[in-house]
Amino acid sequence: MSDLFPPAPTTLSLFDERPRPLVRVIDTETAGQRLSEDAVIEIGSVDLDLATGEIGNPMRSFCDPAGAAINPHARKVHRITDAMLEGAPPFAEAVRPFAGAPFYAAQRAEFDRSRLRLTGRWLCTHKLALRAFPTLPAHGLQSLVKYVPLALAPVAPLLAGEHPHRALYDAACTAVLLGAIAARLMPRCADVADFLERAEKVSREPALLARFRFGRYKGVELARVPDAYLEWLLREPGMDADTLFTARHHLRSRGIRGTRVLPAAAAG
Repeated sequence: MSDLFPPAPTTLSLFDERPRPLVRVIDTETAGQRLSEDAVIEIGSVDLDLATGEIGNPMRSFCDPAGAAINPHARKVHRITDAMLEGAPPFAEAVRPFAGAPFYAAQRAEFDRSRLRLTGRWLCTHKLALRAFPTLPAHGLQSLVKYVPLALAPVAPLLAGEHPHRALYDAACTAVLLGAIAARLMPRCADVADFLERAEKVSREPALLARFRFGRYKGVELARVPDAYLEWLLREPGMDADTLFTARHHLRSRGIRGTRVLPAAAAG
């Protein structure tokens, strides 16, 4: 854990000056198209107080897809019908109540941020969960609910009658996940502000994978992957940013020199 989220070597203040920021944990369901053709069809959020762990202020809204075709696979996942969207406000109107938070968090923040276009600082719970719980077999939201495991009792009223892949349901589960991540990583930080700053940095970087998802060492713990294979990955053209970032991190942690620097786009 020390190299995934190293402890802060700082002296704490004698005075309680720590901020108590709220993080708006948000989720979107979309038409399931590529970004240029996609449309948000549902938004859900809750607010998490990182100082107390309290989750409140649930909000959700359907959005008019404005003529965008809903991908059949996406519809099978979220089960949002045309009848449910009838009379829904346009996106610009529906998103307005969700604006104004200093921090947002989402399980795949790049996806939600690109579609919601809300101004603020963003945290990615997927990337943070890889740091907080690196040994789990999977890091999708429902896998994390199962394997952490997450105590969903505090948000049970929000989940009643809902199912995974609906916006408010997933936002509530993600808020519980962020609380569990903070409980694991906050003791390594000077204060809440330090945690948020470092969590935002991790969220901007490529994901530090727990295991590779392809090749000879697919599914193998990174500590057992040979140096030579990691170095080979860095030389191979077309490798994704997460794989390059992970290989470079582990080579550096082993004291291997000569690892090439990630291009600016890959470094986030």
